[in-house]
Amino acid sequence: MSRRMARLERRDKRMSFMRVALLLGLAVLVLGMLYRLGTGAVSALSRLHRNVEVARFGTLEDKLTGPAIVINKENVVPATADGHFDNMVKEQEKISKGILLGYLVTSQSQVPLRAQESGTFMRQIDGLEDVMQNIDLQSVTPEVFKYKPTPVKADQAAVAGQPLYKIVDSLEPNQLLLHFPLKDVDFEVEPQQQVKIRWGGRELENAVITDMKQDFGELLLMIRFKGFQEELLAQRFIEVEAVFNSYSGYMIPEKALVGSGGEKGIYCSNGEDISFKPVKILKTKDDICIVEGLQQNEMYVTNPPQSK
Repeated sequence: MSRRMARLERRDKRMSFMRVALLLGLAVLVLGMLYRLGTGAVSALSRLHRNVEVARFGTLEDKLTGPAIVINKENVVPATADGHFDNMVKEQEKISKGILLGYLVTSQSQVPLRAQESGTFMRQIDGLEDVMQNIDLQSVTPEVFKYKPTPVKADQAAVAGQPLYKIVDSLEPNQLLLHFPLKDVDFEVEPQQQVKIRWGGRELENAVITDMKQDFGELLLMIRFKGFQEELLAQRFIEVEAVFNSYSGYMIPEKALVGSGGEKGIYCSNGEDISFKPVKILKTKDDICIVEGLQQNEMYVTNPPQSK
C-alpha cells in the first residue's frame, strides 16, 4: 500500500471515531436534557397536586350525651287534713325559716302554715321527691330512668297526707344521676374526675364524679355540682352533654401525619418548597389530631410524600 493510501485510511478512521464520539456526546446531552425535563415535570406535577391548608386552632373533647336525673335536697310538706291550700308566696320564691307560706283551709278552720326551714318554695311536685332523696348508686339499675312522675295539681283540693308544697335547699349543690352505654365510652372515666355539663344550649357549672359503676352494659355516674344550679330547680329528667376531657391545639387530619427519623410530624409549605416539622400529638379522634408545634396560619400539606 502506498503512503498516500495509508494516510487516507488513517484519516477515515479518525473521522469515523470522531463521528461516533460526537453521536455519543449528543446522545448523552439529549438524555441529560430529557432527565432534567422529566424531573422538572415530576416536580411541577407534584406541586400541582399538593393539597395545602392553613393550621387552625381548635378543641377535641371526650364527651357523652345521654339522660340525667336531677336530684335536689327537697322537703315535701303534706296536708294535715282535707282542704285547700291558699298559698301566700310565689313559685320558686326564696323563703326564710318561719315565714308564713299560706293557709290550709278546711271546712272548719284556716290553719296557718309556716316554713320549717329556709330554701326555695315550690308547688310543683312530681311524686319522685322521696325516691330520689337517698339513692344508693350501687343498688340502682337503669330502670330508675323509666320512673314516671305523678304530678300533684296545685289547684286541686288536698286530702290528708297529700303533698301540698316542697322546700328545696338551695344551699345544697344539685346532683345528677347519669347513664351511658359502655360501648360509647372509649376513654378513661374515674371517680373525683371533673365533668363539664351542657344542658339546654347552656353550659352549667363544673361537677365532680362522686360515685360510679358499670352494670347491665351501662356506665352509671353520680355527679355533684360545686354549687346550686338554679336552672335545674324545676327539672327532673333531662338530656345532657357531659364533657370528661378537653384537648386544645392545632387541628390537622390524621392523614397529614408522617414519620421521619423516628419522629411524627407534618410537611409545612413555604412557597414551592416543603419541609418536615415534628409535632406533639395530644389527641386523635375521628381522624382528626390535636397537635402542638405549629404556629397560627402556618401552611401544611394534607397529602404528604411517603414516610421516610
